[in-house]
Amino acid sequence: MRYFIGFLITIGLIIVLIVLLFSGGNKSTPSAVPKLLSSYASTDAEVRLTIDGPINAAQSHQKVQITINSSQATFQQLQGYDGTVVNTQSYANTPNGYYAFLRALEQADFTKGNSSPALANDTGLCPLGDRYNMELIQNGNVLENYWTTTCGGLATFEGNTDLTLQLFQAQIPNYSNLTENINF
Repeated sequence: MRYFIGFLITIGLIIVLIVLLFSGGNKSTPSAVPKLLSSYASTDAEVRLTIDGPINAAQSHQKVQITINSSQATFQQLQGYDGTVVNTQSYANTPNGYYAFLRALEQADFTKGNSSPALANDTGLCPLGDRYNMELIQNGNVLENYWTTTCGGLATFEGNTDLTLQLFQAQIPNYSNLTENINF
């Protein structure tokens, strides 16, 4: 009887050894560490803020887009829901300036948000207020896209909205003059 139990234990150990060999020892893979926003400073990546005004007639609807990359800061005023550009202003930027801007956006938690596909579309939300869309774009691909509104409640952006808006607006030297006739 003792030999039979020893035989069963030996067979069990051999099976466990075979399973471990073929499964790679069940090693856990290290979790991916999120890339810092400032690490994009020396790439062709750009960050964009879109301020989308209240839902109104197509002729009256207005948006503002501020796009920043390592060589320029661009302000665009858009008219209607199809985004017809009515005013564009560009300003020179430098890689060092872009790096400093991205570091400041890190402090505002620019890349902190909820990526749930169920919350991806903000169209029609906050109909009497403004919607803010924050994007990180590289090679034409949107790497991150979060939004929030002036109405509160539902949003995907979990960073500091006020600081983010101030940082983007400060990249456009005459922002207040460019937006004085925009109804936000």
